[in-house]
Amino acid sequence: MSEPEKACSPIVWCVGGSDSSGGAGITRDLATLADLGVHGCAIVTLVSAQSHYAMTSSKAMQLSLINEQWQVLAAEALPLCIKIGAIANDAQAKVLSTRIEMLSVPRPLIVWDPVLFSSSKGALSNLSKDVIKQLLRVVDLVTPNTHELASLAGIFIDSEIDNAFETKSEIKSEVKNNRDVRHAAKTLINSGAKSVLVKGGHARWQHNATDTYFTDSEEIAFSQPRVHHSELRGTGCMQASAIAAFVAKGYSIIDALTLANAYVKNVRDVSSSSYSQSSLTGSRQSVPQVPRLAGFPTNRDAFPTVAFIKSGAFNSVDGCKTESDVFDKHHNERREKPFLPLSHTKRGIYPVVDSADWIEKLLPTGVETIQLRIKEDISPWDKARISKEIQRAVALTKSTSCQLFINDHWQLAIEHGAYGVHLGQEDLFTADIDAIRKAGLRLGVSTHGYAEIQRVKSLAPSYIALGHIFATKTKDMPSQPQGIDRLKHYVDLCGGIPTVAIGGINKNRCKAVADTGATHIAVVTAITEAPCPHAAYHTLQKEAGFVE
Repeated sequence: MSEPEKACSPIVWCVGGSDSSGGAGITRDLATLADLGVHGCAIVTLVSAQSHYAMTSSKAMQLSLINEQWQVLAAEALPLCIKIGAIANDAQAKVLSTRIEMLSVPRPLIVWDPVLFSSSKGALSNLSKDVIKQLLRVVDLVTPNTHELASLAGIFIDSEIDNAFETKSEIKSEVKNNRDVRHAAKTLINSGAKSVLVKGGHARWQHNATDTYFTDSEEIAFSQPRVHHSELRGTGCMQASAIAAFVAKGYSIIDALTLANAYVKNVRDVSSSSYSQSSLTGSRQSVPQVPRLAGFPTNRDAFPTVAFIKSGAFNSVDGCKTESDVFDKHHNERREKPFLPLSHTKRGIYPVVDSADWIEKLLPTGVETIQLRIKEDISPWDKARISKEIQRAVALTKSTSCQLFINDHWQLAIEHGAYGVHLGQEDLFTADIDAIRKAGLRLGVSTHGYAEIQRVKSLAPSYIALGHIFATKTKDMPSQPQGIDRLKHYVDLCGGIPTVAIGGINKNRCKAVADTGATHIAVVTAITEAPCPHAAYHTLQKEAGFVE
């Protein structure tokens, strides 16, 4: 199964060096973009003579030719993203920075993969502190591995912004643990970087290979089982190009990071299988491991576990003796005990209502799952009134087969013995998940894309809500409508966990949503604004094909 093709492929520019072996650099960038259905254009900064095992020389491209390449491409069509790899010298970096600053707003997303050395340790870039600072300020995302991170952070280590480092001299040459990674990434952000993705392939102190995304306000980790024996080159180029490709195709940055991580895992798996077969006929030295095409990632085993780490987590987690313990705990290297499953697994319409009156009104329809969502911003009830409303809703459904979920108010849901709780993404930072589980309540969680789904799966909830599928007028949403095609991918990604599709779903859209395999279809106004809510519920059930 592949992602549906668009009528016109989005455009991404690749700026970087050529690799005569084809394993990395511009060659690998373009192959990755083509594999993901994106049209790649090239601006070559340097030409290297290298094989899979050695680099003999590298020659910088003239500034006039770099300018001409940029101008020719810009005259034809501007890209949605620009991926930058190896930059030979300060003069090239200054030209590129100036060109980026001149781009019209909204400008493309700029990803800089700071390739300082080739895989064979040959030097590719020679950039000064001032020029690196200039680059950090004009690009949107920097994607160093831990060696590159140490080199970049070490340039700024003596300035007044780096007092947090305990061992400054060591971090100048390498980062040795997760605390060093965090501090070094924050150094780059304090020096002007908007965001940093630190790749964990070289972080041998981690049990899993964990890429961590940093901004000035958030930290997100993407973990995969570590590959201990791999000779695959160009994965850094591949990952940065894939990130650019997915952003160009309309995915949010955190979903692009998730998809790119899964893509590289797929390529590793496919390439390793091919390499093992090839090596049977000769020595491994004579059969280089070459990246193979993998296409849009759909295999859920290729996706990373994702953790949204709360600010200050390294100082606040109970029972953790070292920063590595904290890092591992927050990067989902432990598996939670599953929440109780839904009592009724039959597919159906899932009304979301704002009062116990609505629940009383809809119970005669035979509805099996319903949610009480009290909007405090619209109806500013005090806690006592909310408590009474939840208590009444629980009482109404207690002797029925209806599964009642309480939105947000998990303490009151526990207190009054509700069937389940529904939480949003932000609630996961504040709610006591263990208390909800120990109380025997079911848990449903809202998600809005690949990253959040992978975050929630580690909790083993009773269901995962997927949305918003279409534009909705019931609440302001931070994300774009997901659409039917992505919903199908999300349902597949959830595996055996029940799913609830939500957002802008009406009678005319029910069948298409149901055909994705979603377990339940959540609706709000399709029932609450209908002339006859009872009839609307039964019509929706029928249109979705949930009635035999």
